[in-house]
Amino acid sequence: MSLHEYGERDRHIETFALTLLMFVALLIFILNGDLISAQAQTRIGGSAFVPDVLLAVFRTFAAGLSLFTVVSICLDQEGGPSIPLFYKSRKCEQAVLYGPHRLVAFTVWSFIAFGAYFALAAFSSWAEIFGASVPSWLLAVIPPIFAIACGTALLVTVVVTYYLIPNNLEKGFDVAKYFLWYEIVMHNLNVIILGTDLIIGGVDITLGMVVFPVLFGIVYVFFAYIYAVYGGGIYLYDFLDPRVKRAPFIHIGLFVMIAIFYSVALALDALVDWNVFVGGLGVAVCIYSVVRFREPVRAGFQSS
Repeated sequence: MSLHEYGERDRHIETFALTLLMFVALLIFILNGDLISAQAQTRIGGSAFVPDVLLAVFRTFAAGLSLFTVVSICLDQEGGPSIPLFYKSRKCEQAVLYGPHRLVAFTVWSFIAFGAYFALAAFSSWAEIFGASVPSWLLAVIPPIFAIACGTALLVTVVVTYYLIPNNLEKGFDVAKYFLWYEIVMHNLNVIILGTDLIIGGVDITLGMVVFPVLFGIVYVFFAYIYAVYGGGIYLYDFLDPRVKRAPFIHIGLFVMIAIFYSVALALDALVDWNVFVGGLGVAVCIYSVVRFREPVRAGFQSS
């Protein structure tokens, strides 16, 4: 059953009403809760399993990788091949995106959150090493950003591996684009690096923080609509078109998926806290089950 299927009338009104209702509810929950509070600098900046300097170097590398990747795709003169849904024609066609247009993908948004987390976490780690004090507001902001990075990274990797690649292959499109170096970084190394930090780092995430990655996803949905109508004229993901027949259910389903993937990261974090070896094994198994480094025909996908 295709997610990109239009009915007798567009469903954008119901879709936006549900999405806006959830957005407001989550904001109220955050403002009336205690989800943004400073954690101990030693917990965020240090590690119980590796030397602090090693953690700082690792996080600095991850932040630099994010910055390098995002800048590289924007400056790439060859552009990025894509298979978007054109807003007016309501058809998926191959296209090439250049410059700032490369930043509209949810993958890139997630990877920017990834980079923001590692940049701030690296700062905290270096501050811990040199005996400097980290502002309390920063110690309060880092965990929610980590929650966003974890929840969205898992979503990105799973959707690319198990939906976008097989779906585009089935439609007869070339899926080699998903295996370019920067796509590999943003679709595979993202969860590998985050999983490593989950094991050796000390940032504490809680069940209530699930609201942050979900809110992040809702903001992107609104952005995708604005970009499709008033910007580039395309949806990079055909299932995000609020006009399709099952759009309200698809959008709610996506937000639920983000919450589920964040919960997976939360469960793995709890497992690591209980036993680092068992938790590390759980993280490794989870990552191995979702990453794909080879093209479908060699990785065992079927086109039917």
